[in-house]
Amino acid sequence: MDSFGLRNLLCLILLHCIHQSGALGNALKDLQGTANEEMRPSNPLKLVTEAKAKLGAACAWNKESDVIFDVQRSTMNHVLTPVDPIVYDTVNVNFGGAYNSTTGIFTCPKCGTYFFSYSSLPGKGLQTDVALIKNKEEVSLIHSVLPPKSSQLSIKNTILSLHKGDKVWVKLVTGNLWSRAGSLAFQGFQLTSTTR
Repeated sequence: MDSFGLRNLLCLILLHCIHQSGALGNALKDLQGTANEEMRPSNPLKLVTEAKAKLGAACAWNKESDVIFDVQRSTMNHVLTPVDPIVYDTVNVNFGGAYNSTTGIFTCPKCGTYFFSYSSLPGKGLQTDVALIKNKEEVSLIHSVLPPKSSQLSIKNTILSLHKGDKVWVKLVTGNLWSRAGSLAFQGFQLTSTTR
């Protein structure tokens, strides 16, 4: 494993430890039975960036060689019908240029292991399915069945092994999604690189 991969693996372990200690628990409370479209998901990329900053300059993101993106739907830009892919129109970070804000698709620029996170905030009282897609195949799913007048923010994290040219995106399979204060987000970054 190269030093870049080792540093990112260390950061992922730190993120896991923070999560296990309950520090993220308050940010991810179960909102079942309440309408809370203003809830903003915790951003895994932000947490890893903060952990890397604490480790010092040697662990900082490298805009020239790292692959990192953080995108979201703008406020009140709801997804009202099933769509494949969801296009996230607000780009916060796109080091490596792998996320295309016109198509909503991440195209892997180099082989390796990647971390992805995506969120779902269904309309009140709806059944909603939001899927993470890799090369036209579903690899992860957020499934929500909610009682009337309620909504719940859900976040799913996934680690994938990718080859150069693989495509990853988020798809609304059923239901609809509300977009308020960054509630619909999609992030990813390379953990390790491989030579395949």
